[in-house]
Order: sequence, then structure tokens, then C-alpha cells
Amino acid sequence: MWKKKKTKKILIAIVMIVFVLSVFTETRVVEAENPGPFFSVSLMAPATCPARNQWASVMVEELPKIGIGIDVFDHTGWAQISSRTWGYPGPYPIPQYSEGGFDILFVGWGWGLDLDMKGLFDTPSIPPIGDNFYQYSRPEMDWAIGNYSNSYLAEERIYWAEKIQEYLYEDVPSATIIYPVNLFPHDPNLDNSSWSPLLWETSYQDMANWSIPGQTEFHYAAPADFEDFHTMKTESVYDAQWTQQIYGGMVERTSVAPYNNTYGPYGAISFSSANGINYSVQLDPNLVFADGTTCNASDVEYSYDLLINPAFGQPDFGFFSKYIDNRTIKIISEYELQVDFLQSYIFQNSNLGVDILPKHIWESILPGDHENQAVTWAAHDTLDSNLMGIGPYYLHDYEGTNGVIHLKANPYWTDWGGHTAQNFTDIFFEFWSNKEGAISALVTGNVDMIDSQFSPQISEIPASVKYTLVNSPGSQEMAFNTLHPIFGTGELCPISSPESGKHLRKAMSHIIPRQMIIDEIVRGLATPGITPWPPGTIGADETLKPYEYNRTLALRHMELAGYDVPDTFFSSGVNLGFGFGTIMGIISLIGGSLYLLRNNKK
Repeated sequence: MWKKKKTKKILIAIVMIVFVLSVFTETRVVEAENPGPFFSVSLMAPATCPARNQWASVMVEELPKIGIGIDVFDHTGWAQISSRTWGYPGPYPIPQYSEGGFDILFVGWGWGLDLDMKGLFDTPSIPPIGDNFYQYSRPEMDWAIGNYSNSYLAEERIYWAEKIQEYLYEDVPSATIIYPVNLFPHDPNLDNSSWSPLLWETSYQDMANWSIPGQTEFHYAAPADFEDFHTMKTESVYDAQWTQQIYGGMVERTSVAPYNNTYGPYGAISFSSANGINYSVQLDPNLVFADGTTCNASDVEYSYDLLINPAFGQPDFGFFSKYIDNRTIKIISEYELQVDFLQSYIFQNSNLGVDILPKHIWESILPGDHENQAVTWAAHDTLDSNLMGIGPYYLHDYEGTNGVIHLKANPYWTDWGGHTAQNFTDIFFEFWSNKEGAISALVTGNVDMIDSQFSPQISEIPASVKYTLVNSPGSQEMAFNTLHPIFGTGELCPISSPESGKHLRKAMSHIIPRQMIIDEIVRGLATPGITPWPPGTIGADETLKPYEYNRTLALRHMELAGYDVPDTFFSSGVNLGFGFGTIMGIISLIGGSLYLLRNNKK
């Protein structure tokens, strides 16, 4: 009898142990070894960007997971990179890295709101003629880029922009990793509907409509001192921000429909062209400068003539002189102009946006003396207001010792264009030497916004303030040599075909851990890359989705190129948790219970 009871107890214990172990066993993923390598590549990354070197190092670890080995990981300088890519000395085509060219280059691009891929992805621009170091060629792409570059109507350009992105997405001449995002910390009460972060990020917006309820002053912290006081000589983004408050052209970018960040009427009430070269412009008859003086066609003519005067020394003289000469502006009447550009230009409307200077203020100043005169006036206690235009503000004072630009509302702003009064009567652009001090001033209310170039991190923003994230038009990518014999032309793939090369490029895009790079390397200040055409730029296709990080999909593309990937590499491991083990545990428990019940009945 004792032995029978002891056997029952042992059996119960065994059944319960089996059940507990089977149900609560932790899932164990068995990592398969990397396949291959089927072939190897060499990577190049400029040594100038620590973050870029980090995600390049990540890819050194990721590519072997799909059977792509690493021959060389070359952290180097731009001179060495140039000589292997767009500056390759020949003979052409640019070969693979082992022969003096390149395989894969980690590179970043910065763009404005307007983007033209001509010179980068069209066949005629393959080196040594242009900068298409990818050596990418597709007739449909050449046709799309050609049509895009010759479309002076925004609607037509957007159509061709989407075709260009379609081909880039399908052919993957580069695998876009991330799009950078900038962060603007600001007063929590800033009315988000009153400003356009994208236009501000790209230095195209005035602050006339910005609003913080109950405030008439706005203080903006910048990380650099101010040095460019003539609107046609501004090369610093910080000077472009404050001069944008003072000046304006016949047209300006606007975020409102139907323009959507393209150019709409500003000093003009209408502008039109049948060919993108010859424009008819009607100025606003109520247009005035900040001193109340009428602005008319002669001020426009004076401004354009100054822009391309060699003695003036405009930094982009070489560019403007291709489209403008001293016959470009033809005055028909005081408020009517004919503007005849010298040649077509894809973004010709931007050439209508030249800032209009008050001729009555500047005409006595020799063109070569303009820059110094602007500095002199800015430092003068009473003549600083000579720095004025048709914009919503004018320069009231510049304090050079502490680096403070003080702007006051233009009292004549409401006299033309149907503008409402400015919410801020005084705007201060202030130099702050360090990020910590600027953030502290934001918390105490002494500053209302901090420039993104302080490089603040999300984790550094106190809970008492807010921030806005905005796309900075640009991208970071893995650029491929599309004439590489394996992942380029595909000629040395097991299935010898250009499609095989394309599959390999897609495989490499699928093994980029974009979200991990965003979360861990750039600390949330980016969005996943899709194509070289970044969000925020005019014509960006928002329907395209990033290539997801997926080893299985990447290996399938390796298979489609002809590589023999064993089936074991498509399995992530064995799950012994709540699957098979759980079922076996339940069966064991039921079986054991039935046995005990039967024996108890005995």
C-alpha cells in the first residue's frame, strides 16, 4: 500500500514538472550562421562624420548576414573618395574598388526645396562628363529627367518628379538610409498654425504671422554671430533668417494652397509666362517700403542691375549672369514690367524672387561700396533703419558687442497686399555661445525659440518647453557602382543578368536596419530613407514606402540572383514556448489527471 501511494506521488510530481517546464520554457531563438559568403565588397566612408561612420560600421556587420563578405572598410578623406568616384582620372568606366574605383560609398546629400537630378542620375552625366559616379543609366530615366528639367510649370515638373522617383525606387542605384530631421525647441505657447517649419528651416519665411498669445516680442537664439548685412551678400543661414524679415521680391515662397511652398505673388499681384523665359509682371500699386516711399518698377530694375554688376561682387554672379543682364527688366509703366530672361531654367520663378532694394536709399552708393555701407549703417544709431525693404520688419538696432539684431514692425506693412498687422512688434535675433545657456534661457522665458544648428537632442529638451521636428531636405545613402560586375551589371552572378544586379541591390537595401540607426545612432532625428528624393522637397512622392529591414526578403533577392541559399537560413530558430511545448504540456497534464482519476476510483 505504501509503495502504491509513493508511486502516485512520484507520477504527480513528474506530470507537474513536465507541464511547468513545457509551458514556461522561454522562447529560444537559434541564430543560424551566416550563409556564404557568395561574394565580397569594399566599403568607403568619409572620415568627416562620426554618425555616418557608425552606420557604415553597422553595415559591415549586416551584409554578411545575407552572404556578402567585406573585403575592405575604408574610412578615408574626400580627396581619396573623389579620385575613385566623380573625379576618377580614367580610363573609364569607373572600375570596382580593387581596381582603383569603388564598390559602395556612404555619402550624404543636402538639397533645397527645389531638386533636379540632372547631372546625378542621367546617362550623359556619367564621368568624366558629369557627376553620375553611380554610372547609372536607363533610357526612361533620361527621358524623365529631360522632361523634368524643361518643365517650367510646377504641375508638369511634379509628374516627372514622381516618374524619376519610381525609377530610383525600382532600380536602387543607391540605398537611401535616412533623411535627417532638425529640431527647433520653442515656447510651448507658440501657435503651430502660425508658422511653416519647413519654410523656416530653408530660410524662406518671414515672421509676420507668427504668434504667441499675449506676446509682442519674440527672441530667437542663434549659435553664430551676424556678419552679412547686405541682403544680396548673405551667405550665412543666420543672416538669411533675419534679412528675410526685411526684404521681399516680386514673388516669394508660400505654404498656402495652391502654391504649397512654391512661388506665389508677393510684391507683384500677378505674373505669367507662356514659355518660362518671358514674363509679364504687374506690381501691387500700393507697394511701399518701410519708410512709406512707393516701390515701383524702377526699384525692381535697379535691384536686378545691381545683382549682376561685376563691381558689386555678388557671390553667385556666375549663376545669375546666365539668366539676367541689364536688359532683362523692361519697364512698361510704373507698376508693369516685362522680364526677359536670357535662357530657360527649370526653377525660373526663383529668379523673379530677387529682393527689391529701395533705389532712393542705395543709388548714391557705388556698387563696390554696398557691403561696407550696410555694415556702417547697421552700426549707426539712427541710420540703421536704412536697412529696410518691402518686408514686414526693418532694422531698428544692431548691438555688435553682444550680437543682437533688433527688428521693428514695418508700420506700412498693412498698406499693401491685404496684410494684417504683425503679431510681434519687436523681434530679436540673439547670438548665444552655447546650447546649454540657450536652453536655460528658453526655460526661463528669455528666449522663445532655439535654432536647430545648436544640435539639440530630444532628450535634452525640458518638459516645460516644446519642440518641432522638421525635415531638412537631404539624405544619407549607400551609393552603388552600378557597373560593378556582380551587384551592378549582374554579369558575374550565377544568373547573369542586369536583373540579378538589381536584386542584389534590393537585398542590400532590405538588410539596412534603418529604424535602429534612427533610434540608436541619430537619437530619433531622422526618418527612414526611401529614394534620393527627400521629403519636404517639391514633388516628393509620399506614397513610396521604405525597404523594410527583413533578412528573409533580402535572402530571397539573393536567391533570385542565382545564389544557393539553404532553406535553414530562412528559419529564425525553434520556438519552445507557447507552441508545441505548451500543447505537449497540456496533453501530459490531461493524461496524468485521467490516470490518477482512474486509479482513485479503484
